[in-house]
Amino acid sequence: MNMRSIRVLLLAATAVALSGCAIHIAAPADKAPPPAAITTPAPVATPKPGPEDDPRLLATLYMQQAEELRRLSKQAYALATSRLPAALKQPGSSALEQTDGGTGKPPAAIFDVDETVLDNSPQQARAILSGTRHFDLSRWDQWVGERAASPMPGAVDFVKELRRNKVRVVFITNRECRPRPVNPGDPCPQHADTLANLNAVGLGPVAPEDLLLKGQNGWPSDKAPRRQEVIRTHRIVMSLGDQFSDMMTVTRQDDSAARARIAAEHEDLWNSRWIIIPNPTYGQWVDVLPEPISGSLRTK
Repeated sequence: MNMRSIRVLLLAATAVALSGCAIHIAAPADKAPPPAAITTPAPVATPKPGPEDDPRLLATLYMQQAEELRRLSKQAYALATSRLPAALKQPGSSALEQTDGGTGKPPAAIFDVDETVLDNSPQQARAILSGTRHFDLSRWDQWVGERAASPMPGAVDFVKELRRNKVRVVFITNRECRPRPVNPGDPCPQHADTLANLNAVGLGPVAPEDLLLKGQNGWPSDKAPRRQEVIRTHRIVMSLGDQFSDMMTVTRQDDSAARARIAAEHEDLWNSRWIIIPNPTYGQWVDVLPEPISGSLRTK
């Protein structure tokens, strides 16, 4: 065998040896491949509810922007004006508590304040924009202290008509007497604030005794005791408000069916002496609905 043949054989042997080693290293029979790395997805942040998600948004915009709301309010007061002559001439009272009809007494008309003669929708708008979803008594009291509510459409003209007819105008409101830290000695600064607001928008002059607040003289939220205070000296010829409780005693236990039944019992007063001012933003009408309130939606 010549030297060239020997070199060829050596190269072939080396190649076979290296090939065997490469196979052994590349795919060892006694070890599994390492597991693939597991990537955990980053948590998705839940967006914070904003004003557009607030369930009060459309109702508050309706109060502030809808010409329909202004027309409804003006129509309600126009209806009150047209009914006034008969209410004065005919015997009887708009107060269920005045069982004797108030015969021989001078006339009076009773108004609620909030969303009846004063529009508080700016306070509601502030709550929506700030993300305050629940009623905040401190924020509400701050608004009362600003004395900035505007009159409901039609209210000023009807109050003037009452005064031209020598009718006492009385405001019974569930604005609540509550001392403030800046002047803890005043048990009811809300009385002076409301009085000033009423007078500033043209609903005055309102005498202090013609504004009756919740908590004043120990009066509860039920307005019946305050109506009884008025009927001691006057015949109540008309009642105006945005809630059933401005006309009669109802409770949060009276559900929608009960309220409909109670209302039907006094059809004659709805047709003569009781005037409702539209308020889509709050009230016992929604408070009495069971949770979730979406369950009260009708689909047919």
